[in-house]
Amino acid sequence: MRMLIRLFIAISCYFALTISVQAAQTLSVAILTTSERQSDVYRQAFRDFEEQFSRYNVQLAFYSDKDFKRLLPRWLESGEHDLLYWQGGGRLDTLIEQDVLQPIDTLLPKIELKSAIQPAVFDSVSNQTGTYALPFSQYGWGFYYNKSMFEALNVSVPATWDEFVALCLLIKSQGANPLVQATQEGWPVLAWLDFLSLDTGGVAYRDQLVKGQAVRNQDSKKLLEQFDQLLGDGLFFAPEKLWSWQQALKAVERSQATMTLTGQFVESSIDPLHKENIGFFPFPKKNGTSKGEVAPLELWIVPRSARNKNQLTDLLRFLLTNNTMHAMNLDALPVTNDDFLSRLPNERVKRSAASLTQSTNLIQFFDRDATPSLSENLAKSLASSIHSDSIGPLTDGLFQGRNSDFEVHLGSDIAVLPQLYFASLTGLKETFFASNLMQDIYRQLGYQISVTRYATLEASLNSYRFGADGELMRVDAYKKLAPSLTKIPEPLANVAFYLVCKDLDMCSSSLPRGSEILVTNDLLVVKTWAEENQLVTKRYESVEALFRKFNQSNQGLMVLGASEIIDNSLLLTDSTYRTIISVPLYHYVHNKHKELVPLINNALKKYKKTERYQSLKQRYWLQHY
Repeated sequence: MRMLIRLFIAISCYFALTISVQAAQTLSVAILTTSERQSDVYRQAFRDFEEQFSRYNVQLAFYSDKDFKRLLPRWLESGEHDLLYWQGGGRLDTLIEQDVLQPIDTLLPKIELKSAIQPAVFDSVSNQTGTYALPFSQYGWGFYYNKSMFEALNVSVPATWDEFVALCLLIKSQGANPLVQATQEGWPVLAWLDFLSLDTGGVAYRDQLVKGQAVRNQDSKKLLEQFDQLLGDGLFFAPEKLWSWQQALKAVERSQATMTLTGQFVESSIDPLHKENIGFFPFPKKNGTSKGEVAPLELWIVPRSARNKNQLTDLLRFLLTNNTMHAMNLDALPVTNDDFLSRLPNERVKRSAASLTQSTNLIQFFDRDATPSLSENLAKSLASSIHSDSIGPLTDGLFQGRNSDFEVHLGSDIAVLPQLYFASLTGLKETFFASNLMQDIYRQLGYQISVTRYATLEASLNSYRFGADGELMRVDAYKKLAPSLTKIPEPLANVAFYLVCKDLDMCSSSLPRGSEILVTNDLLVVKTWAEENQLVTKRYESVEALFRKFNQSNQGLMVLGASEIIDNSLLLTDSTYRTIISVPLYHYVHNKHKELVPLINNALKKYKKTERYQSLKQRYWLQHY
């Protein structure tokens, strides 16, 4: 009898355990991730939930951006996942309009949601019919900058747009590169449109842009005028390079550029050795006050078709209650009303959070609200304007509906060569001869090069402090001014400079002491010639400004290079000129690249024997030297 009782008890315990295991509720969650670190953060969050609520078993499935978005429509129909990652803005609104989402406030009381979530965030996921997503993180956008460069240049963080423009010009005048912008992926550059449209016309005007309804009104004029203030002066570093956001961040870390406009998602990519040297400031506004901030939201959504949607209440409440820790582990900002500011990991994130909490309008990123075709075309238009240093492409893209053919995405099959960055001077067309020549030389050696032109000799010399790899083209005497550079022995070419005179007698005789000579650049050889002849040089910002002054003078004198003589021959029909200087020009590399000197020298010698070299000389009127 006792044996029968023991057997009965054993069988009862077995079935009780079996029923308990079978009763464990399985929930399926699909998540978009971009790194293994992110995946680990999600795993830990749901593991913590399972430990607190042992009756649940959460199955996680991780997908790349491309795969997740491809599979999402199927999941919304099949209901195979109970909870899905998603993004705010137009991407959420589209799903709401399609009536494929279960309102979150049918699973958690609306009063609980509203009291826990920041007001602007709550409004972003709600409408008059319900609350359709549970937000779990947001991240701000602004300028990440190099603190040591700010200190070395004796500049400070700007408070307004005008201060920001002045800051960029001041940085460039001291030989550093103010800005570097990610354009390779397309979408990061759209942040300029988000901020400038908010600054000029607020949320209403920004809504026009994302709907493709931009018109030529006063707001549009202001937007273009503001962005145009950053164009025409070479303020963007190496604009011909398709920078990824990771590369742009590295350029700031390495002092190659001073600032980059990017999102808080870069936090985990900042080199630990540079974390203390990277600062953050919000996008400066024209009038100094915010009309809105860019703060993309990450969300949890529940498909209407989800098989276990009515079993999600405990999980949703857990995610809401533990939002601060979860968001911070993802290097993002919490969305709840908790007092989390003091718990944020660094001053960059704290400053970003402060700017968001002070804003009454939080918008999603441009490409989350606009159609893919509109986003792609405007990203190309912006990138093209940065590349060409001209507002034209953006104007065409915004208001003429012109599709840009500028390529902003590098395919994985395209080999990317290491890049070197050279300083040069403005106002001399022969520098383009040198850039074309040296592009060919460095490509043979497995490099790409980029050229940044500076208006003054001091700025060019200062650029080597901030990572410049050398000087594109200078005379032999330059080596005395730049001990950190090594001259390539083989000259690029000889170049002539001419004294242009309105009066024939002035060109055929010695000039009176103190005569004013008009120039367009800060050439060392021209300055030396003027000093030796006791003349005074007056510099103009462009050839056009130079000619205006020359034509207004009865006895004008100016110095031009050979190319400028050819380009402006129609304007010189009543003038005469004579050669005053003929010198060889050399390429210089920084001493950190000394191993390249013999390779460049040999490649240059061979190149000068080619037809391509002779063609370049002829193009820039150097064939006689």
